[in-house]
Amino acid sequence: MEMSPNAVSSAPSSRSPRLLFLFLTLAAVTTSSAPAYHSSPPVNATLLFAAGSNLRNCSCSEAVRDCDEVLANSRCRCHTVLRSSLPPAGLRQPGALSVWVKELWVLEELLNGSAVGHLRLSFCGVRPVDGRYLVLLDLRTLRIHSAAAGAPYPDQEVTVSSPVSLDLSSSLHVTYLDVALLNGLSALKAYSVAGPPAATLSQHFPHLAPPPSLLTSDPVDPGDPAAEPLQDLLVTFVY
Repeated sequence: MEMSPNAVSSAPSSRSPRLLFLFLTLAAVTTSSAPAYHSSPPVNATLLFAAGSNLRNCSCSEAVRDCDEVLANSRCRCHTVLRSSLPPAGLRQPGALSVWVKELWVLEELLNGSAVGHLRLSFCGVRPVDGRYLVLLDLRTLRIHSAAAGAPYPDQEVTVSSPVSLDLSSSLHVTYLDVALLNGLSALKAYSVAGPPAATLSQHFPHLAPPPSLLTSDPVDPGDPAAEPLQDLLVTFVY
């Protein structure tokens, strides 16, 4: 799937100028090729990782080395969550969340469509991850660590800030993340687009999978005077 900034910025719209697509550099991006972070997750954060066909959910009061499941099970308070019991609409995690990725189903069945404020993804697998997009809601900070041997970009991060005219607390913020970044082979890039209204996302981005929260909403007719005000939208692409 190609995403052209020119195509986005020139998309037609009959709405007021405030709702026109604005191609904005709202994502403050920092990358690093320094040695890998020594520990994950942050103290008192939630850590999730696959254990066979199920999931381990851990609360860690001290630092744990990335991808060390034995250490996590011994130092953290962990319990098993059945894969069949995972919420179909994704997680709701306003605080810090660390996820060790060894099995791709963790991305597809656990994280896709989740609302996570501060996310750290650590790639613990052997095979490279193919390019595909993960949909996240309300993401503020993202850290990516790759344990792949010789990865030129083992640690990268991005912080998303909003323009003065857009209040993230009352807007829908959707992030599309290319999970191929977990391979650590390329420098992270990001940009954001303010608008269109959330309910019309699929009209303007027909090739992007909308978040589950929009799929379950009734269609909104902007011309209906009885309709509620359309929710503002911020779309961020991380690739």
